[in-house]
Amino acid sequence: MAEEARRGPGPRRATVQEAVMLLLCLGVPTGRSYNVDTESALLYQGTANTLFGYSVVLHSHGPNRWLIVGAPTASWLSNASVVSPGAIYRCRIGKNPNRTCEQLQLGSPGGEPCGKTCLGERDNQWLGVTLSRQPGENGSIVTCGHRWKNIFYIKNENKLPTGVCYGMPSDLRAELSKRIAPCYQGFNCDGSSRIILLDWLYFCLQYNYKYI
Repeated sequence: MAEEARRGPGPRRATVQEAVMLLLCLGVPTGRSYNVDTESALLYQGTANTLFGYSVVLHSHGPNRWLIVGAPTASWLSNASVVSPGAIYRCRIGKNPNRTCEQLQLGSPGGEPCGKTCLGERDNQWLGVTLSRQPGENGSIVTCGHRWKNIFYIKNENKLPTGVCYGMPSDLRAELSKRIAPCYQGFNCDGSSRIILLDWLYFCLQYNYKYI
């Protein structure tokens, strides 16, 4: 037995190994490497310390092609008093030699009413943490800020981080954007995880009270 081990594999075993290698070379699909085309990359740059590029989605409307970019800690050009609320940008693909991007103001800069027992806190809400596009031609855009809070009950030392989202039509007219806050009653619509399916918006729900 020891002598056979020293001699190595017999002729039959060697023949089987050769057959397997031949099959691998001739008939079995093999893996292929994938390289990112860095030479043709489109580079867009946002303001420093805004997490520009945290989320991205490709979008088209008619002949126009866009890269929509989230920057969850960006400041608003239209209301600098809100602390790092986050924003989204549209960056045109093609006919944009300077690779500029435009900030889109979603909702009212001064804020929207959210209910009789609701007072919104938009500071550090992380709007733009996620982006999603409705499937199909001319799909709408949705972005979320999962750290938006209802501070109506702050006297009781409670903040309710229910989160907020905005929907925007395919033509990217930000003035037509609509606020979406289905988790008004104290449940957290964690906008850090969401998908769009047809006209329905699904959230990952989590019961989440925050005490200050």
